[in-house]
Amino acid sequence: MEIFHCRQKYGKLSVKRAEEYAAVAELADAHGLGPCPLRGVGSTPSRGIQNWSDLMNDFKIEVLSKENCKAELKIELPAEAVEKELEKVFAEIQQNAVISGFRKGKAPMDFVKKEFTKTATEKTIRNIMTEGTESVLKAGKYNPVTVPQAEPVSYEPGKPFVFSLRIEESPEFELKDYKKLKVTKKIKNVTDKEIDDVIKNLQDRQSTLVDAGDVPVEKHHFLIADYESTIDGKKVGNVARDQMIDLSHESLPAGFCEALVGSKIGESKSIETKVADKQAKFDVSIKSIKKKQFPAVDDEFAKDMGCDTIAQLREKIKDELKKEEERKSRAGMENEIMDTLLKENEFPVPPSLLEDEIVRLTEKAKQYLVNRRSYNEEEFKKSLPAMNEKFSKDAEKTVRISYIFSKIAEIEKISVSDQDVDKKIMEMAGGDKAAETNYRKYTEYIMLQLKEEKIFDFLISNAKVKEAVQ
Repeated sequence: MEIFHCRQKYGKLSVKRAEEYAAVAELADAHGLGPCPLRGVGSTPSRGIQNWSDLMNDFKIEVLSKENCKAELKIELPAEAVEKELEKVFAEIQQNAVISGFRKGKAPMDFVKKEFTKTATEKTIRNIMTEGTESVLKAGKYNPVTVPQAEPVSYEPGKPFVFSLRIEESPEFELKDYKKLKVTKKIKNVTDKEIDDVIKNLQDRQSTLVDAGDVPVEKHHFLIADYESTIDGKKVGNVARDQMIDLSHESLPAGFCEALVGSKIGESKSIETKVADKQAKFDVSIKSIKKKQFPAVDDEFAKDMGCDTIAQLREKIKDELKKEEERKSRAGMENEIMDTLLKENEFPVPPSLLEDEIVRLTEKAKQYLVNRRSYNEEEFKKSLPAMNEKFSKDAEKTVRISYIFSKIAEIEKISVSDQDVDKKIMEMAGGDKAAETNYRKYTEYIMLQLKEEKIFDFLISNAKVKEAVQ
C-alpha cells in the first residue's frame, strides 16, 4: 500500500515505514518470507529442497481469530509429511556432513541422524513454518503489513506438527461515496490594512539601531549591558560584558523587562526571577540604550524591495497575500474533505502502524520542546504517557486516511508519471543543479506528495463546493 503524507492536519507517516510496507508487499507477492522470526533454529531453509508444492498441499489451516487487522491461524502438517520433510533435511545434511572416519558426504545415514538430530529437527520445523506461511500468503486472503510471526505449538516424533501464525494485515473496508462531498471554499479579499502591515514588517526588517540618547528605558529599546547571574544561589559563568538585550523579546525571563523599564544609562538593577522553574537572579549594569530607526516608505524603499515604486510594491504584496489566502482556502477544503472521509469511513488500523506514527509524533514533539528548552530530557520522559495518549487520535487518523486515499487512487486510476516528478523537482530547484541533485534523493516522497495533490484535485472537482466570502 502506498503511504500518503497528508500534510495539512494529521501529520506524516515516516518514509522508513513506507519503505517497510513496500518490502512486505514485495515479500507477499513473491510468496517468500526469507528468514523466519523463530529464534534459535538456524539459517533459512535451503531452496535446494525439491517438491515444496507437495508439502504445501498437505497443510491444514484453521483460522482461530480475525479482527482489528490481526489474524491468528493454526497450521497443521500430518505426521507422514513431517517425517518426509525430516528425511529430506537429513539427506541434505548427509551431502555436506563431515564426520570423523568418513569422507565428506559419505557418512552412513545412521551416523548422520545420531550426530545431527537436533539440527535436522530445528531446520525441518523452520522449513515447515516458512512454507506454511507462504501457503497462507499464496492463497491471497491476507495483505500483511509486517512479517507474519510463526511460533511452534507442538512437535513430537511420529505426530502432526502444529504451529501458530499471527498476521497483522491491512484493513478490509467498503469505501463510502467520496464524490459530491460538501465543501466550503472560503474567499477572503485582501485589505489595505493587511498590505500596510506587511510594509511595516518590511520596514522593521530594514531598520537600523541608533543611540536613543539619555532617556529612560522603554519596552521597545535595546540595551548594551553587563550582567552576571545566579541560579539557585550558584553563580553562572563569568560576567557577560557588552551584551545586547532586546527588551521586546518573548524569551526573556518573566519580569526581566519590566524591572528595567524606567532605568537610565549608568544605573544597575538586581532582578529576581525564575529560569526553568529555578530561582534566578540577574545583576544588570546599563551602558547604553538603543532604538530602531525605520526607513521612510518611499520609492527608494520600494527599490530596495525589488520594485520601482511604492505602488508596484503594494501591488506585489497584494498578489502574494492573495496567493496565501488561496493556499489557506485550499488547505481548509482539504481538511474538510479529510474530516468527512474519516467520519464516513470508520475501520480499525494495524496496531504496528499506529504505534509507529505515535512514536514519530512524539519524537517530533521532543525535538521541538527540548530544543526550545521548554523541557529537559528527564521532564520529557515523565510526560511521555500523557503525550502518547494525546497523539494516538491524530496518529490513527493519519494511518486511516492513507488507506482511504490509497483505495480512491486505485478505483479512479490516479497515478503520477516520471515526467510529473521531474517537472516538480525542476520547479522546486529553480535552476540550482545542487538543489536538483538533492531533491532527487527524495523522488519517491515527492511522487507521493504529487499523488496526494491529484487525489485532492479529483475530490474537490467532484465535490459540491459552496463559496463563502469573508
